[in-house]
Amino acid sequence: MKRAHRTAHARIWMVLGLLLPLTFLAILALRQTPPVDRPAVLIEAPAGGTPAEATQ
Repeated sequence: MKRAHRTAHARIWMVLGLLLPLTFLAILALRQTPPVDRPAVLIEAPAGGTPAEATQ
């Protein structure tokens, strides 16, 4: 009985060790949106810029 338990335990962990990362990576790959669907983000200078930047 002890040997069968160890074998089953090892197989279960082997399956989980392979399936969980693959599932996680598949979910991440499927939920990404293409760049054309993302709105444009305006990158602005910080409010406390240097005086040389303020005169432009």
